[in-house]
Amino acid sequence: MPSSFGPVELVALAFDAPRIPPAVARAVLEVAETGAVTLLDLAVVRRGEDGELAVLEAHDLGDEVDLVTVDLPASGLTGDEDLREIAAAVDPGTSVLVLAIEHTWSRQLVSAAVTADADVILHERVPAVTVNEIAALAEAEPSAQA
Repeated sequence: MPSSFGPVELVALAFDAPRIPPAVARAVLEVAETGAVTLLDLAVVRRGEDGELAVLEAHDLGDEVDLVTVDLPASGLTGDEDLREIAAAVDPGTSVLVLAIEHTWSRQLVSAAVTADADVILHERVPAVTVNEIAALAEAEPSAQA
């Protein structure tokens, strides 16, 4: 396990199905294999059609999701409070894949910033959907330089 982590992001992906699609699990594995991110923890939250809630942490998943083969260096990082908050938004017949992802690529930057006594004055995440919408608008606008 690394002696210091980079920034960690909690991501919750909701699906209109009781199971996590295998293609999504494969994509998570493929991204983690690149080393750009480290999958630290994961859980699945689902609500049955009868309204019954199930919160499955990595060790509870069995072979349901291919992600259980991944070594999770910070299993348990996703706390009960986080999972309860997510569970409150899960509709009957749906599921949510909860991932705690470390931005591994930034470890060296974080170490250098700490050594230089830097302060983080802004850390904002812009969702991919928003970035793509803004980029599409920028491409559609006629060039200001004519």
